[in-house]
Amino acid sequence: MYLTVTPNPCIDKTIYIPHFKPGDRVRSNKYTQISGGKGNNVARILISLGFPAAAILWVGGYTGKQVVKMLREDDKVKCFPVWTHIPTRTITTVLEEELGQQTAFFEPGPKISEQEYNNLIERFKKILQTHSVPVATFSGTVPDPNVASLYKVLIDIANKQGSITILDSYGNEFSEGIQSNPFMVKPNVEELSKFLKTELSDKKSRIDAVQFIKQKYRIPLVVLSMGAEGAFVSYENLFLHFVPPRIKEVNPVGSGDALVAGFAVGLAKKFSIYDTGRLGIALGTANAMMWDIGKFDIKNLLEIYEQVKVYSINPMNNQKAQCKEHTPLHLLLPELAYSSP
Repeated sequence: MYLTVTPNPCIDKTIYIPHFKPGDRVRSNKYTQISGGKGNNVARILISLGFPAAAILWVGGYTGKQVVKMLREDDKVKCFPVWTHIPTRTITTVLEEELGQQTAFFEPGPKISEQEYNNLIERFKKILQTHSVPVATFSGTVPDPNVASLYKVLIDIANKQGSITILDSYGNEFSEGIQSNPFMVKPNVEELSKFLKTELSDKKSRIDAVQFIKQKYRIPLVVLSMGAEGAFVSYENLFLHFVPPRIKEVNPVGSGDALVAGFAVGLAKKFSIYDTGRLGIALGTANAMMWDIGKFDIKNLLEIYEQVKVYSINPMNNQKAQCKEHTPLHLLLPELAYSSP
């Protein structure tokens, strides 16, 4: 099974209203909620692709119980909760349907005690010892800055157990986690710019930054996500640019997590880097075409997968050539139900 680590989950609630003005008393006729958190989004995509996925996460109180219940019952994700003395947070998004505008309110995450920190590490070790985990993903940030070293510790454990490790974080968590040499890292432009303390405003600076990260930290696979511009991918002696087709974007939240899920599958199943990147970009793009986070329409996925353009780039002179050959998606993932849900 694939294992996702989400240290700072939430109840992700959306309230739908026609329009909103601060100070108003606003009544809504509709709201939705899911188990939020980047790793949970990764697990949700993996399940939709037909792969077994599990989540380990800190949860507390009634809201924590709700997160676990939704993961297990709604998302069909195997859940390994590690309980905290402080309740799990809620993120509330107000969607103004007339404008298509959203405003999000984030509650703070819980403080983590030393015992709770150790409990998660021990639970993680036990999972790896008792289950086959081809890929472990480490997504988002921790709820408490005092435990920013969590990913560094967990990635080291997973590497020693032979799991492929993917780090998708930022700030101190990324700075700490990258020191344990994960197999793959996936920052976006803003995150990598802050990590390197330099502007990455053009193609050359981004290519140089990706190559620098790969060489300095001995990361086999570096993926720089660039939103609608796609992603730069450096792997072995290849440097590739994956470019998605233009779409009508509905909600980009969770698209990076969908990309991570695609790379997790490709790495576990030993797809070529060309097919792996194409799948990751297609999933991220298909996710952006839906409001629900960590979801995709199979018809959209099939169309986008074929439309993704892949270019090989020479980092020395930035010359590029298009790579058109790829494996059809139904051959890569024959177990996927090729009909829209």
